[in-house]
Amino acid sequence: MTSRSKLEGPDRQAAEWLARLHADDRAHDDEEAFRSWLKADRANERSFENASEIWTAVGGLREEHLQQLQNARPAPVRMSRRAVVAGGGALFVTAGVTAGWQSAYAGVYSTGVGEQRRFVLEDGSRAMLDTATLIRFRSKSDIRMLSLEAGRIDLDIAADSRPFVIDMGERQATVTSARLDVQRTGKSVALTAVSGVARINTSPGGSLAVPSGSRIAMVAGDKDKLDRPELEDLMAWQSGRLALRDDTLSYAIAEMNRYSRRTLVAADPKVAGLRFSGVYRLGDPEAFARSLALLLPIRVEVAGDLIRIEGTG
Repeated sequence: MTSRSKLEGPDRQAAEWLARLHADDRAHDDEEAFRSWLKADRANERSFENASEIWTAVGGLREEHLQQLQNARPAPVRMSRRAVVAGGGALFVTAGVTAGWQSAYAGVYSTGVGEQRRFVLEDGSRAMLDTATLIRFRSKSDIRMLSLEAGRIDLDIAADSRPFVIDMGERQATVTSARLDVQRTGKSVALTAVSGVARINTSPGGSLAVPSGSRIAMVAGDKDKLDRPELEDLMAWQSGRLALRDDTLSYAIAEMNRYSRRTLVAADPKVAGLRFSGVYRLGDPEAFARSLALLLPIRVEVAGDLIRIEGTG
């Protein structure tokens, strides 16, 4: 910890420790220093526990996994935040957004199911990868190219004289400086210009402008669809939330299933077609289903990793 952070009180230090312990390059020395900091003052313990609760509330943590520091063979142990504060283990995160921006270099970057990661690309652009996402990036003297193989990405493109080309399979987008939300699922692609303008290639040899605040949905063999989504809802995934506005249960299930290996299933078309609104936390499909049972005429049955939603009628 720096002398500067020590002058700013335990709350600021706790936030910095939380970020440090969630970083991919966390080292053993960091863990030892963290435990020493906790033991130095009871106020540090209280501040760290409060910071952990806030992190959890905004979706940064879905589950806490700890392992004994002295155990040479990693063995995950479920413990409470108070056990962490007591200095019993080192904090590890298996899912959720990694804190801070990580350096990235030309190559392949990916996330697993339920994982989100942030990168600073070689050209200074910032990329946030959603669950189960794979991208490839390379920068040349005359062009910057990013290929979205699968998943979803929030891309804040750095201003540069070189065009930035996004390959989305059958379609490409070209921008200079913009912020985009791009999702690719199979043959379906949705691109939203959060700010700036993107140009989408069309055939034969033309292009279509997607202005700031607009979204284009592209499905192989179908006509492109342009609309203007609610950006706050669109970007809720970045804080671990799913925002729904009169959406069907089938859509919500498909989105929820992207973030967990536990699978939600709607028993019949009538149940799948039920519509509702709300903001729900990603990564806990059973909690999502049981909360819906208080709102909709459904019941929930759980069998291992299968969560079945049935009608009550």
